Amino acid sequence: MYARKRLKKAVLVVVALVLTILNITPLIWTFMSGFKTRLEIFTIPPVWIPKSLNLANYEAIFDKRLHNLENSVAITVGSTAGVLLIAVPAAFALTVFAMKNKKHLEFWILSTRMMPPIAAAIPLYLGIKEIGLYDTRWGVMLIYIGFNLPFAIWMATTFMRQLPGEIFEAALVDGCSWPQVLLRIAVPLSVGGLSTVAIFTALFCWNELLLAVFLTSSNAKTFTVVLTEFVGQTNIVWELMAAGAVIQIVPIVILTFLTQRYIVAGLTMGAVKQ
Repeated sequence: MYARKRLKKAVLVVVALVLTILNITPLIWTFMSGFKTRLEIFTIPPVWIPKSLNLANYEAIFDKRLHNLENSVAITVGSTAGVLLIAVPAAFALTVFAMKNKKHLEFWILSTRMMPPIAAAIPLYLGIKEIGLYDTRWGVMLIYIGFNLPFAIWMATTFMRQLPGEIFEAALVDGCSWPQVLLRIAVPLSVGGLSTVAIFTALFCWNELLLAVFLTSSNAKTFTVVLTEFVGQTNIVWELMAAGAVIQIVPIVILTFLTQRYIVAGLTMGAVKQ
């Protein structure tokens, strides 16, 4: 019996190891390719480890595309902040206030996110151009906030409902106003859940491509759009694409590691009944 358990555990470890290798191999290849020369990229048999630490690819991107990277950072931070600024009070109101047909309202809010972005791309382009926000950071942020709000409100509402209502009642008895209850009690107690909302919003904004293609041309072009420009009609600049992919991946990986404990706390909030 003991030998069978050990064998089962060993098989599971091997399967997990194989799946892990299959998942990280493309990432390792991309990371290594960012340091390769064009000759090493096309060498057969493939060269896994470049002969030298070639930083020319990264220098070329930062020299010519730094502005686009700044656009991505500014749009991601601004959109995430805007989503939280609206979603948190909305979720709090849906949690603590009694209103008619509240369930239907919540479902309607979530259903607005079910529309594929491509279906609204052209109307959004025409609308943004009409109000003079085409190819601006503010225009892209406005659209990203709109697309992320339904999911953010729904998710934040789920987290805030795990908080005991007696705490809010006690704060009101002690003289707090509703804004004070929100800022001093609800937000600090649900920081894990709100961090989860923030990270998912940031992931969408940082990696989004389709809307950025429609809403920008040069000034507000994001880094994801730049990555597509390395693919030409007759040539693909693999070494620059690999370096750009690494630059695109690293910030969100760092953000995830920094907020990991909050994400885990948020995703497991309410999983066990007290």
